[in-house]
Amino acid sequence: MVGFGYWIDAHGHLADLRWQGQVDTIIDEARTKGIAFFMQGGVDPEDWQRQREIKARYPSHIGLCFGLHPYWVAAHDDDECEQALDLLAQALPEADGLGELGLDFRPNIMKDSMERQIGVFEQQLELGHITGKPLVLHLVQAHEESLKIMDVWGLPKQKGMVHSFNGSAYKAQEFLQRGLMLSIGGPVCRPDNQKLHQAVREIPLEQLLIESDSPDQGPPAYKGRLNPPESIWEVARTIGELKSLDPLEILDITTANFRRLFHGNHTIT
Repeated sequence: MVGFGYWIDAHGHLADLRWQGQVDTIIDEARTKGIAFFMQGGVDPEDWQRQREIKARYPSHIGLCFGLHPYWVAAHDDDECEQALDLLAQALPEADGLGELGLDFRPNIMKDSMERQIGVFEQQLELGHITGKPLVLHLVQAHEESLKIMDVWGLPKQKGMVHSFNGSAYKAQEFLQRGLMLSIGGPVCRPDNQKLHQAVREIPLEQLLIESDSPDQGPPAYKGRLNPPESIWEVARTIGELKSLDPLEILDITTANFRRLFHGNHTIT
């Protein structure tokens, strides 16, 4: 290992119930491969509590991120969302980031929730301005709508990241122009994902992050099983090939970018 001597998974879900009983093992396995910090993605109040419990065991290795995921918003009514937003406002001071927040307009997710998703997204953006927390954005099949909302409401000074970016070079540029970082995960490892490959070639190194989105979105090598954080090695190899850099350089650069985005307040032991 070179550079930092440890690297960062910019986004994952160790609090996902599918990892129940396995979290200690997968953290230990990732640490043997030099991955020593794991930023979580928030889903709902129950998920935030599970994140806290993992962080209590690994205080130097877990980053907390609290937000109301579009999946959760789509599945709950207006009153439940309002109650959860109140809880979020109370919980955010202890978190490193705000998210996942955003929009997911895939028909099987959205159903009748479009207006509710937009309203909760806007209220979370307001919380971002109040707290100054970096945003962790989940934006799927809602590109134009999300840009309009972000342009109207503005982004917090610290901006944030689009997690699991899987779009075109054109879409990447629209996010980059707004000061956001783009986090790349397992889908980049698919040989047929030429649209994302071209986008990655054009993303400036200083605005690039890598993530596992564990336990989902694993590279092809992890097909058929839960995706562990260590899969960011495969992501780094693929991005290294696309940018003609050693994967260790990609890991070093993205670790430095993450620390800059989240103020570098993470001491990893």
